[in-house]
Amino acid sequence: MKKLLTFILISTFILAGCADVDLSKQTDNASANSSNLSTTTFRGEKGEYIPLDTNGIVLEIASVDDGKAHFFNTTLPNGEPVYFFVVKSPDGKLRAAANGCQVCGDALQGFHQEGDYMVCNTCGNRYPLDRIATEKGGCNPAPISPNLEVVDGNISIPISDLQDVRQFFE
Repeated sequence: MKKLLTFILISTFILAGCADVDLSKQTDNASANSSNLSTTTFRGEKGEYIPLDTNGIVLEIASVDDGKAHFFNTTLPNGEPVYFFVVKSPDGKLRAAANGCQVCGDALQGFHQEGDYMVCNTCGNRYPLDRIATEKGGCNPAPISPNLEVVDGNISIPISDLQDVRQFFE
């Protein structure tokens, strides 16, 4: 009886931590150009499709400089999709991270912003914007860059950095 009760308690905690979150209020702004991403079951914020150039992607600073998370997606040269966001944190740094994590990544639901926090759409864990892209592993947005460099009004994310987070969308 004691073993059964322990099993039920552990099961309840596991299921409660991985409950689905209603994403019906999330918007899907993916461009028609991202139709080749339709094979994935990613259910989080897909954002705007940004095509790769020979080095990676380039974004105008003006489009992401407001303290709000801006969601994007692209397709790697091998056809794999990557979903990510860029946000200017309260400390003034522009940060890029995957819209997925190691722990809840299999749910393919990503994150959303609540004030100065990114919140996991699967388990509800909250991460301060000032720490985005500084920690690997666990349930936090997988890091791409904790301090994107601005050159001539643009930020660039190399293909290699995007390839490093592709496993969160398989």
